[in-house]
Amino acid sequence: MQPHFSDLVVGTYGRGFWILDDVTPLRQLNDEALKSDVHLFTPRSAYRFRHVRETSSDPNSAVRGQNPHYGADVDYYLSAATDTAGARDSTGKASTKVRLAILNARGDTIRTLDGTRRHGLNRVYWDLRYAPVRPPRLRTPPPGKPWVTLPDSGWRPLVVWDLDLSQQGPLAPPGTYTVRLTEGATTLSQPLTVLKDPNTMGTVQDIQQQVNLALAIRSEMDSVVGLINRIEWLRKQIEDLGVQLADSSTVKNDSVAQTLAKAGHDLEEKLIGVEGDLFDVHLTGAREDAFRNPTKLYGRLSALLSDVAEDGADFPPTSQQQQVNAVLQQRLGAAAGAFANVLQHDVGAFRGQLRAARLPDVLAGNP
Repeated sequence: MQPHFSDLVVGTYGRGFWILDDVTPLRQLNDEALKSDVHLFTPRSAYRFRHVRETSSDPNSAVRGQNPHYGADVDYYLSAATDTAGARDSTGKASTKVRLAILNARGDTIRTLDGTRRHGLNRVYWDLRYAPVRPPRLRTPPPGKPWVTLPDSGWRPLVVWDLDLSQQGPLAPPGTYTVRLTEGATTLSQPLTVLKDPNTMGTVQDIQQQVNLALAIRSEMDSVVGLINRIEWLRKQIEDLGVQLADSSTVKNDSVAQTLAKAGHDLEEKLIGVEGDLFDVHLTGAREDAFRNPTKLYGRLSALLSDVAEDGADFPPTSQQQQVNAVLQQRLGAAAGAFANVLQHDVGAFRGQLRAARLPDVLAGNP
């Protein structure tokens, strides 16, 4: 028994070894737990290890080991009764998931996880990260590239291909957290301690400063994504309206249809102009596209997030990182102002033209 991590290690003299990671729940498994419909075990402390990057490796090595999952493992027990009773989702359908939430010391939920819902012991891993950046949803093909199709979901992902861009949430700083499990009407909680990597030289205060800046950057990226998604929603409706206007039965007067079609095209060009400051609108998903145009706000924030939270050590952010973030904040404010101006004047005017033609306001609502 490995005493520090509570792992069961089985090995032979010289031929190899095998590890059963974290037998903490087996040590806590008693009659009280087995008689419960739901039982959440107290998790062991989790180390916030920073990955060690090797300079070389032996290509002829016969070792084929596999590391355990990174982060904290959360274990819980479900009785057979949960299979028959069953939780229900918002639509009334039987749920096959157990909801887990990670709360910080202030009680704020920083991550939600879906757990398995099987009779017996279940294990879910938290990678010690905050929630990732919201995904952009591109509902239109790149300008001038109608051959780029959309999947059945109705949107395509923003693929940038650069290796130094991050959309991950930052690692949570060392401290005490709460794991909250919800299964049906039952809610259980247990404390979880996240420990600092003993191999790094930065202090907990240094790490907290780093995380604070990383969270600010993530929030800015979410704001950029929100603008992208709203613009894409508007562009999609304008393009759909253009298809309808091409059908003479939509508008009885052809001249009115042509006027509306041109107004819609002009409005979409203005929206593309704003969107082009947020990300490279010419990206198709092909790798070479990432090198044909300058990186825009989304990519620059992604690179800064990677530089602050992924590729550094446990030290506070540098003054250069903070200055770059301040510049990108200004660009984000300018882009948000430009979009608000287009909404107020150009979109408002176009809606007036639609109402005059007695067409529905297709630009209402949000994605």
